[in-house]
Parts: sequence; C-alpha cells; structure tokens
Amino acid sequence: MQLYRAVPAPNTAESWLLRLGLHELLRCKEKADDWVFIVDHTLQLGAMKCLVIVGLRLSVWNKLTAPLRHQDLTLLTLEPVEKSSGEIVHRQLEAAAEKVGVPVAILSDEGSDITGGADQFRGNHPTTQVLHDIAHKAAVVLKHELLADPRWELFVKHCGQTQPRVKQTELGHLAPPTQKVKGRYMNLGPLIGWGARMLRLVETPEADRPADLNLTRLAEKFGWIRDFRQALVDWSDLQAVKDHVLDYARVAGYHVDAAGELRLQLESVAHTPPGQRAAAKLVEFVHEQSSEVPTNHSLPASSEVLESLIGKGKRMQGQHSRGGFTKLILGMAASVVQITEDRVREALEAVPHNHLLKWIQENLGRSLTAQRRQAMPAITGTKVG
Repeated sequence: MQLYRAVPAPNTAESWLLRLGLHELLRCKEKADDWVFIVDHTLQLGAMKCLVIVGLRLSVWNKLTAPLRHQDLTLLTLEPVEKSSGEIVHRQLEAAAEKVGVPVAILSDEGSDITGGADQFRGNHPTTQVLHDIAHKAAVVLKHELLADPRWELFVKHCGQTQPRVKQTELGHLAPPTQKVKGRYMNLGPLIGWGARMLRLVETPEADRPADLNLTRLAEKFGWIRDFRQALVDWSDLQAVKDHVLDYARVAGYHVDAAGELRLQLESVAHTPPGQRAAAKLVEFVHEQSSEVPTNHSLPASSEVLESLIGKGKRMQGQHSRGGFTKLILGMAASVVQITEDRVREALEAVPHNHLLKWIQENLGRSLTAQRRQAMPAITGTKVG
C-alpha cells in the first residue's frame, strides 16, 4: 500500500473545489434542441438572492429509471442579484438559452418572479413549455386540506406543548419532531408518522410494551393523542397520496398518459375523503401540466433535485452563509460534475487560482460580514460601561 507523506492543506483543497465549480459554470456547453431548464432562487441574509438555472438533456432524462441526481444536471446560471423580478429572470433565461439553445421546457415552483420571467420567455419562444413543480403543488394541496381541518391546529398545538414538557425527562426520546419553518407542508411526513406510531404505542397494553423502557408516565404525557385517532387516519392517507404522486412523478414525469395512470394507482391509495380530494386535485394538476406534452414524450415534473443541490450549497457554506453569499457558493457547481481524473485536470489547468479570485470579486464582492466589520470595527483596549 502506498503511503502519502503529505496531504493538501484545507485551503488548497477548497481552492481545487471552487476552481472545479467555476470551470463547470464557465465552460462551453453543447447547444442542442432537447434542453430542459430547472430554475429556482436561493435566499440569503441581506438583500442578495441568487438565481440558479440547471439544464437537463432529454437524451439523459429518457434513459433514467430512477429520480434525478445532481450529476444528471448541467449548471448554466449561478447569478447573485440584489433584487429579482420577472424582467430580470427573463433576461437570465435568455442568457442561458444563448449558451445552449432554446429549451423544450422551463420547470420551476410557482414563484411569481420566476413564473413571470418564464412567461415572458415563452412569449419570445412559443415552443417552450412552462411547467410547475409537482412537489410544491402537492404541498399546497396538503396545506389546504389541513388548514381546513380544525383538528390539525389543535394537534400541532399539543405537539408544541408536549415537546418541552418531555424533552428533559425519561420520555425525551419520544418527543414530537420539530417542524420546519420553511417548507413546512413539504415535510409533514415525520410529524404525521410520529403521531401514528405514538398512538399505537399509547394503545398498546402495558404488558406488551418494551420492558426495558420506563414508560410509566406515557399516558400522562401522551394520552391526548387518543383524541386524534381518526384524524391520524385521515392525515396518514393524505401523506400516502402525496408520497405516491411524488414517487410516480419523479421517474415518469409529465406525459399524455400520466393523469390516467395516476388516477388508477391512487384508487388503491386514497381511502378517506381528505385523501380522495387530494388525489383528485393532484391528478387534475398533472393533467393540466401534461396537456401540451407531445405523444410518446415525457418531461420532468419535479424540481426537488435542484432544491437538494441548493441545500447542499448552503451546507457547504455553513455558518458563513449568515454573512451573505461567499465563494463557497461555487460548491454547488462542483457538485454536478462527474468527477474523473481528466475533468479535474482540465478544470485546474483552465482556471488558475487568480481567475477564481477575480470571479469572486466581480460577482460576489464583499460579504455582509466584511461590510459589518468595516461599519463596526473592533474596539480594542477599551472597556464598555
């Protein structure tokens, strides 16, 4: 086994990663007539937001038998801006089309600025379809059903009150999961699943519960969940419908037979009135989105892969993102690269470190942290008070 006497310093490895990402962003891409653009914004602290456009070739999509991965994408646009509007997004879409050709479709959530920009783009390019993400639509449908159900608000209230009451007790491991603030209705599975499992545990006879756990105060702390027995059946049905629709759409996409296939499949999934209403709304949405897709063609229906890529970029930036965009935003670009020795060598030869520094200065400028330090310089040798 070969022994390495030295390894790159962390700063060197970071530079290699960012140069790889910058090369992916700037390299010439093949022009073709089968591109699909997937578009989203990533928000940060301060006034800046960043539009991310990734491209997917239908020649790649048509061969897939599993959901999209980061490496199936090509990064086309990574542009921080101080503000966004339909006109700005339209300009960004046109610039991306100049690189690779007019896309077959543009897929995004239903954000007003992106949708406005996509509609303007289609005005100039009528053959481009403007599609909306199925995951966001499913979250909207769930939100509508749950907010119309008075049991849901009471259930969430009980969960919020129970969590601090049991957190530092022998029942702390059974506390309800914390709900996300952003994208709450896209991530309800853990909470609804917790409720169903907790109900089963509470209703399990004491003699049949795990003997090595101290559950003597289970009914005292969690007995309230019995009041939501039927509600949890309804909500689990809603979640099952959502999960099935997303599982189908991630692989099959939008196509002329999609609505009919989903309708048949959901007949064995949706058993309650809330689930059946949600199923009907989502089937109708898939029908609308698929109405212009040519026969024997399929187009992507989910932008979750881009949201995952943006999330990865945020994790790379870590706490530094609190100061606005940093150079580590290029980590998103590096994440779509199919890593090979040749690709890495090509990137490092084409993008010297000084080119990386120039791009950072021209496109990111000073971070909010640097501006804060300038506005409020450190005071040394002075006591306050």
